[in-house]
Amino acid sequence: MSHTEKLIRITTLIPRKKGMTREEFYKHWTTVHGPLVLDFMMRHGVVEYRQYHTTPEMKALGDAMAKANGRPMLEFDGMSDAYVRDFKTFEEAFKDPEYAEKIRPDELACFDVDNIQMTIGYDYWIVENGRPVTEHARKF
Repeated sequence: MSHTEKLIRITTLIPRKKGMTREEFYKHWTTVHGPLVLDFMMRHGVVEYRQYHTTPEMKALGDAMAKANGRPMLEFDGMSDAYVRDFKTFEEAFKDPEYAEKIRPDELACFDVDNIQMTIGYDYWIVENGRPVTEHARKF
């Protein structure tokens, strides 16, 4: 991925399904859900897909900083980022019968789908590989 390419970032904040342990969730998300969506996402224009596992150990790293700044750590168990060149193509993917038949049932099995939150926007890089970014695809 390049800071000079105009990609749209779809960020999803994901809580695990109620009754599922964190260990079960992280294992399922990486070993079942990730491989399940791989071909589907690539066919529908996803340039990059990342999972962020916000384990209790990771949340503990930020607790002191969050408290010092008067902000709570988010309660989500993970976050995903999907980068696309064309949002309409990505949006149309959810009409693909494969989504309803294979992917949606898996989402229902491991995510608390009623409490998922999303945001969509553009990355504007400031530092890359420890160096300032001076060339940008987007101008604000």
